[in-house]
Amino acid sequence: MVTIRGNSRFRLISYTGIVVLAYYAGARVGLAYAVVGGAISLVWPSSGIALVALFALGVAAAPGIAIGSFLANVSVGVPVPVAAVIGVGSMVGTLTAAISLKRLARFRISLDRISDVLAFVGLAAVLSTSISALIGATALLQVGLVPVAAYGAAFLKWWLGDMMGVLVVAPPLFNCLAHSNTIRSAGHTIEACVLTVATFWVSYLIFGAPQLAGHGYYPAALAIFPFIIWAALRFDRVGTTIATLMVCLVAIWGTTHGTGPFAAQSPVDSLVRWCAFANVMAVTGLLLVAARAQERRVHSLLRASHIELERRVQERTRDLENTNSELKEEMAQRRLLEGELIRIGDQQRRAMGRELHDGLGQHLTSLGLYCAALDQKLQTQGHPAADDTGIIVELVKQASLMTRRIAHGLDPVAMEYGGLPAALHELAETARTLNGVECVLQISPDVDLPDPLMQNNLYRAAQEAVNNALKYSRGRRIWIDLDRADGKQTLSISDDGVGVGLEEMERVSGLGLHNLRHRASLLGGACTVTRNVWGGTTVAISYPLSEGLGRAREIV
Repeated sequence: MVTIRGNSRFRLISYTGIVVLAYYAGARVGLAYAVVGGAISLVWPSSGIALVALFALGVAAAPGIAIGSFLANVSVGVPVPVAAVIGVGSMVGTLTAAISLKRLARFRISLDRISDVLAFVGLAAVLSTSISALIGATALLQVGLVPVAAYGAAFLKWWLGDMMGVLVVAPPLFNCLAHSNTIRSAGHTIEACVLTVATFWVSYLIFGAPQLAGHGYYPAALAIFPFIIWAALRFDRVGTTIATLMVCLVAIWGTTHGTGPFAAQSPVDSLVRWCAFANVMAVTGLLLVAARAQERRVHSLLRASHIELERRVQERTRDLENTNSELKEEMAQRRLLEGELIRIGDQQRRAMGRELHDGLGQHLTSLGLYCAALDQKLQTQGHPAADDTGIIVELVKQASLMTRRIAHGLDPVAMEYGGLPAALHELAETARTLNGVECVLQISPDVDLPDPLMQNNLYRAAQEAVNNALKYSRGRRIWIDLDRADGKQTLSISDDGVGVGLEEMERVSGLGLHNLRHRASLLGGACTVTRNVWGGTTVAISYPLSEGLGRAREIV
């Protein structure tokens, strides 16, 4: 613990000594331009040095400000009590600035926010310097170094000098603490050199060259502002503060030598004018730098937000793509499952058809032969029941015919040998012979036939639509068309009946229409029900052509 305390005490003494030396050196420079009572100067770098020292070393080094100010004022003949009061005033003003900036404004020495610049100007350059100026001018008034009539002017000059020190000297020192580097490339270095030479040259022409510098022509000083703006836009606070400091040094030199737009008959008036201009120039440069930095931060935030948004959009896109792929895979699996179910259902229907044809059909055929033989026998004997047996023979024939047609509907043998066209042809023939309606089949010669499973699916759809037309339309004609156009193929079944609308069809044959739509979806197409030009109904199944379709073409 002793070692720690010893080190802390040594560090405090060292820091205080550094502040004393720095403040004393700056004060000696400022007192060389003293204009009132030997203690009031319009050039006071020590106010800026003191503020930066408190930020760099901490408020514990504040006594060094009072000691440095006391020594500097005593060295130029200011009475010891007055010098002590002035030193305390300088310390109180600087402490007020440092504490208020840290605690009230959350100040950052980078000065890259407009709020920081405004707080720096208001709290450090205006408020705190007015405290030290008030204490110092009052102390000089008490001992008679400042007349009562000149008290207001003395306070204003002290205040302007301290303000100039804060606004012109403190920002470059803050840059040293922040380790700022605005040079980004060789071209930027060349540009910085050009800016430095141009600023110095123009400053010399305005404030220092006797043959060019105009006395009292204030607008000439405005020629400096383009270079301050250049420095602010291209070199941030480092370039701006250095350019401001360089202009101020040249302006002080020229004004004190009687040249430049601020030169007047009275040296005091000259320095007052120059000091006001320097303060305005420094504030303008700092505000422009802060606005530029804030604009870059907003741009950076917007860019980061844009990048984050792009990243999230890409993530969502990938998620959607993955979900879409999963859905497609699931749909493909569902189609495979549905196709398998259709295949199994078709196998069961075919098995039932074969059972009807080979089982019940054969029994009915045998029964028909037996009944025909019995009828022949009874007619030969002249038996009265011969007429009844004739009726039985006819009924058995009709039952056998109906069984064969049902079996062929369940098991379209033509599909195995001729594919979809042959099966549709058989369907049309069955509709003609069984129901007595004219059924016309038209197949375009350029149609592409899908795989056998999908051909069977189309056949079942056509069978469903023809049965609906036979059952509900009450028409005399049915058209079955298989066409190809615009990259799609369409199987349509039309009639010239009463015209069953979509709502009516869904009501009277909802399951059949649902099956049609389901079969169309298996083909990747759609099923539509519309009224046609004959006043009847057209059921159309349209599906896109697939690259894998075979080029089997049939003309019926």
